[in-house]
Amino acid sequence: MSLYPPDVEDDVDEPIRSRARVLLVAGIGPLFVGYAGVVVVLALVISVATKADVSTVSVLSAAMPGWLAAYQVLLRLDGHDLGALPLLPTLLIILLIGRAVTNAADRIEIDSARDTLPIIATVSATHAIAGAVLAEVTSSASLAAGLLVPAGIAALAAVIGLARRGYLDDVFDRVDELAVHGLWAGLIGLGTMIGVGTVLFLLGLGTSFTTAAALFSPGIGDSVGMFLLSVAYLPNAVVGGMSFAAGPGVTIGQLTATPLHFTGGPLPGVPVLAALPETGAAWWPLFFLLPLGVGAFVGWILRDASEDPIARLRAVGAAAVVVAGGCLLLAIGAGGRLADGMFDPLSMHPWSIGLAMLLWIALPGATVTWWAGPRLVMMPSRGLLDDAIEAEAAAEEPEDVTDSAENEAEEDVEEEPADEPEPSEPVAQDTDEQAEDTDEPDLPEEIEK
Repeated sequence: MSLYPPDVEDDVDEPIRSRARVLLVAGIGPLFVGYAGVVVVLALVISVATKADVSTVSVLSAAMPGWLAAYQVLLRLDGHDLGALPLLPTLLIILLIGRAVTNAADRIEIDSARDTLPIIATVSATHAIAGAVLAEVTSSASLAAGLLVPAGIAALAAVIGLARRGYLDDVFDRVDELAVHGLWAGLIGLGTMIGVGTVLFLLGLGTSFTTAAALFSPGIGDSVGMFLLSVAYLPNAVVGGMSFAAGPGVTIGQLTATPLHFTGGPLPGVPVLAALPETGAAWWPLFFLLPLGVGAFVGWILRDASEDPIARLRAVGAAAVVVAGGCLLLAIGAGGRLADGMFDPLSMHPWSIGLAMLLWIALPGATVTWWAGPRLVMMPSRGLLDDAIEAEAAAEEPEDVTDSAENEAEEDVEEEPADEPEPSEPVAQDTDEQAEDTDEPDLPEEIEK
């Protein structure tokens, strides 16, 4: 039994229902849109492939592991592990989830970061449930991977989307200002490092464009599938360029390419892999100037973060952690197992690139921000001689004060006149008048005499 009247009860329950509806849409909406996108891509690839038997059931069944692959869930197909999954679908899923959570935040009209917790929790829970169900139904992934990885991806996407729209600004207000400066400088440095990887990939692809073109099949159907596969792995290739510039390099089976070492080996017939070099070169260590320049650029950004050079070093450290952490996550997603074949594994050496980028950003960044920014004016250091001189001056100070006091007393004495002037007559008259005005009684003459 409700304590509210019927009309008031409807007004109270309506905001609650509306809020629950918004959260449900934010959690379930990206699931259906993402699954529908995977179905459309698979249907397109299968339909244009030569000698392919297309059926709705087969496409819908294949889309379930494809949905898990879009969330970077390690798949197990026919007893072989497949972990080197394309990053482009994952990035699109992150953008989709970020858009959904920001729309939900706008409709709910949240006022603080605490109000975003129900949105993040709802999105993470729905993706965790969906991943666990698909992993059990298809038996293509473990239950733990299907449960945790989609939930983590969804939570990360929600936090990025909400922070981009300014819903987490009150959290940044409570953090140290230098750490916030370091965070934004680190994001700029990470974006610059992604640009470096893109340039290196385009450079490698441009020098071997004829090889990449020859890898496409003559048939239009197979060429479309190969093109879509190469496009899906483009972010992986960019991460490979980042790892090559940072030093750890790229490993595919027996092939290893780093600026300091090269070992040849067979490669899959995928056009995007044509960007990898066929032989090493002695001038490759010059590529180390690229991450070195990124670190100097981050230090230049933070040169005005504080007037204290030591405080600016803290901001550089925060920026280095952000860049290293971002490169680490990207390298983990870009590499993985390749079905235990001759091309296994595909590795960007995530832990090595994380450590390398930490040093590439911290060392040059600290040097630039130390010398390029303002410096505090320090007082000159005191020595034993200064202390002795000051103590001697303090000991002689009372004698000087006594001498100055005596000199002032002598000057005062010299300024005083020797004889006092006699009073003038008007003064005397005034005195006599005052005496007459007194009320004292008159004394007898004898007594006066």
